[in-house]
Amino acid sequence: MVKTLWIPALSLLAGQLPVAMVQAEDFRVETDVFLGGEREPVAQNVTLFSGGLVYDFPLIGPQEITVFDSGRGRFVLLDVPRKTKTTLTTQELLQTTAAIKVQAQELDGVFAFAADPQFQVEAEGQEGWLTLSSSLLSYRAKGIQPKLTATAETYREFADWYARLNATRPGNLPPFPRLELNRTLAERQQVPEEVELTVEPKNRWVGRKLVVRSHHIFNWRLSNTDRKRIETAGTYMADFQALSFQEYRQSLLMASMPGGQ
Repeated sequence: MVKTLWIPALSLLAGQLPVAMVQAEDFRVETDVFLGGEREPVAQNVTLFSGGLVYDFPLIGPQEITVFDSGRGRFVLLDVPRKTKTTLTTQELLQTTAAIKVQAQELDGVFAFAADPQFQVEAEGQEGWLTLSSSLLSYRAKGIQPKLTATAETYREFADWYARLNATRPGNLPPFPRLELNRTLAERQQVPEEVELTVEPKNRWVGRKLVVRSHHIFNWRLSNTDRKRIETAGTYMADFQALSFQEYRQSLLMASMPGGQ
């Protein structure tokens, strides 16, 4: 899966409407996300690419399935415990995150930087590592060559839109730094194997440095379990109660509060 790092901040976006996702063979990505030097992940996901759709399943944490349909230009979000769903079009996503970008530009520190990131990009030796560095926010990533060039293009499109979706969640940074990392990897026709995000405090004497690491394992074949997951997601999409995006997010917020159901 593609995990955009969830860190305290606003969210925002600006970009192009998606073209139909380049068709590649089915494949899967397992993602573990770690905070700092911790050995136990705070999030685990499996992301399945099949038939032009992308299905993202959490293995730990909130049971929300995300389905990305590039051809129809939409995300479908499935709240499994409450059996509800919502649809967010990419056009709606662009409009929402464009407004957040304007808000972030009026702030300072890492928020303003994330609205218009300017990185110094450097490759590290022959092992596939590269850095996108700045005084406030930096990435260090190791890329690998996928089985097919089309796979890198397919993954990059999903990763971009998933970053934008994450940016709409309260407290998250704008997606533009991650979009820059995705673009840099795509120019090398690579997908990420390791990603480390470092966010520096505005004042070195106040606040703490945040480090989030993600590890991605690509596999170029879906298992029977994967295909059963896809079938289950299809059933949920047909059967779950439809809510507006606002109602859906409010339901999740209420459920996350003490005593919420």
